[in-house]
Amino acid sequence: MKLLFARLATRRNQLWQWFVRHAESRHALAWLGLIAFFDTIFLPIAPEIFMVALMLAHPKRWKAYLAVGLLASTAGAVVGYSIAFFLFTQLGPLLLRTEAVQHAFLAAQQLFGSHVFVTMLTTSFTPIPDKLFIYAAGFLQVSFWLFIAGHVVGRGARMAALVYLTGKYGKHVVDIVDRYFLWFGVAVVALAGAYALLRWLF
Repeated sequence: MKLLFARLATRRNQLWQWFVRHAESRHALAWLGLIAFFDTIFLPIAPEIFMVALMLAHPKRWKAYLAVGLLASTAGAVVGYSIAFFLFTQLGPLLLRTEAVQHAFLAAQQLFGSHVFVTMLTTSFTPIPDKLFIYAAGFLQVSFWLFIAGHVVGRGARMAALVYLTGKYGKHVVDIVDRYFLWFGVAVVALAGAYALLRWLF
């Protein structure tokens, strides 16, 4: 176990050093756009950490970081939604042949469909990768505009918070996120679960 944690720490340090090097390059915004775009599709690297490195390198360009990061992330979310939507169009009829799957699908669609905006908003502040919810939204064919609105507000707020905290606390913000983000995410999930349970009961 200690060896595993040591390897993870080494990988993380290597990734941070890569971020620091590329934050100083003239292609920094392009790298941010690529990372933010593919993060919402399959890449397991949060663009916000790269934004921390960018803020440390050139803090006065924070508006450009927010604009590029949010636009690229939103574009990636649209692609992820579309991929899942297309897969359901192609495979949905086969999956929905059994009555049990039909009932499960309709229940999930109703739950997600009536809380699309809130669901996408809260997932931005949980440890659960939001790409999972992006694909679920497309597969369930929920309201596209509510989906996009929730993603933009949630992801925008998360990016803005990281930019602000970096400007105020510098690199220490990485330690702050590591220490408290998991607990904050658990609290958000618990509150969302309690809200859904109350709506279901009453």
